[in-house]
Parts: sequence; structure tokens; C-alpha cells
Amino acid sequence: MGFLENFEKGLERFVTGAFTKTFKSELQPVEIAGAIRSTMDANAAILSRERILAPNSYAVRLSSPDFKRMRQLGDELITELTNLAAKHASKQGFQFGATLQIKLVEDGSLAIGEVQVTSSSEKLAIEWTPALDIAGKRYLLTKPRTSVGRDPSADIQIDDPGLSRKHFEIVWDGAKAGVRDLGSTNGTKVAGRAITETSIVADTAITAGRTEFIFRVVARNAPNYSTKAETP
Repeated sequence: MGFLENFEKGLERFVTGAFTKTFKSELQPVEIAGAIRSTMDANAAILSRERILAPNSYAVRLSSPDFKRMRQLGDELITELTNLAAKHASKQGFQFGATLQIKLVEDGSLAIGEVQVTSSSEKLAIEWTPALDIAGKRYLLTKPRTSVGRDPSADIQIDDPGLSRKHFEIVWDGAKAGVRDLGSTNGTKVAGRAITETSIVADTAITAGRTEFIFRVVARNAPNYSTKAETP
């Protein structure tokens, strides 16, 4: 299901069946979502093969009548636009250097039905941080060497009987990464191939025991993060 179709489905949670009749041929929220998506695509910057940075702040300029109608939908509209813009960014492989923000702006110079979206990025120091995505959780890797295994002595402990106490480690020098098997019983695979040690890039799949680990490199704008799990 596409970006706009997802948006229309999401709107059903708080807009009644009279939505289409109410707005008739005037500007609809689904058009705003499309305009944000297009602006994001047009202004994303390729920093490297694995890193594409998109603007994090979007101002949606609307005519006075459209602005008043959209404002009646309340915070739910902004929530939907923000969530779906984030999903689009994830699908495209975009990352943000700061929190994604969308705001509606009234512009009396625009005609009914017109929408203009401008984007910008906060001028923050962006730190590229390695991470492992494991079963829907993200573990940020804050050390040059991060061990993974089933034992509490591992930096990241995973409840998997197929893992050794310390199974493998991720090595990060601030720009490049590698994975090294730590003499595990069942071995470590990268992209389906057994390894002793090898370099890895963003989105590399690592398999150990019964668990798949996806190596990521994410943009952060604050220097201190731990290896506790968070939602990716």
C-alpha cells in the first residue's frame, strides 16, 4: 500500500464518512501528505552510499480558508502527517539529523486548493552512530567494540540458546565497521555466509544462533546514548 493510500486509511480513525462531501473539490489532507513527500525527496542529500540525510522541518503553507478547515482536524492531522512522512523516509532510506517537525502556516496570498511546502534542517552537529536492530528493537553501539551473546557479561545480551556466551562483536572506528566471531559454537554468518571476521556496511544482515541482527548507521544529534534497546 502506497504512502497516500496509507494516509487515507489512517484518516479513517478520526474523520467520518462525511469527509469527502465536506471538502468536495477543495484541498484535501492527502494532497498535503503528497506535497511533503515530494519536498522530502527533492531535498534529501546523499552524504555517502549508505547515508542519505533528509530535512527534518517542513512548513506547509495554505490559503486562509484551507488553513481554517485543516486546523479543525486538530493535532491528529499533524500526527498523521508526521508519522506517515517518517514511514516514507524509512522506506526511502532517509535519515533525519533532528526530530521530524511539520507545521501548518496560513498564507493569505495563496488561492484555495494551493499548497506550498518548504523544508529546512536544524543546524545541529550530526553524529553517525552504529546500531543493531534485533526483533524490532534498536541497540545503539557506543563503544569501539560491542560484544553480543546470551550471557550477562556480553554488552548486548540476547535470550537465544543458539548463541554462545559471547558470540560475536561489532567493531567501529567512527567511520567503518566490522564483525568478528568470538569463537562461537554455532558460528556467525554475514549475508548468509559463515565468517571469522569481515567488514560490514549499513543494512548488513548478521545471523547468529536463531537471531538475525541488522547493522545500521543512524544520524544522532546528541552525543550520549547507551546500548539499551529502543524502538527503531
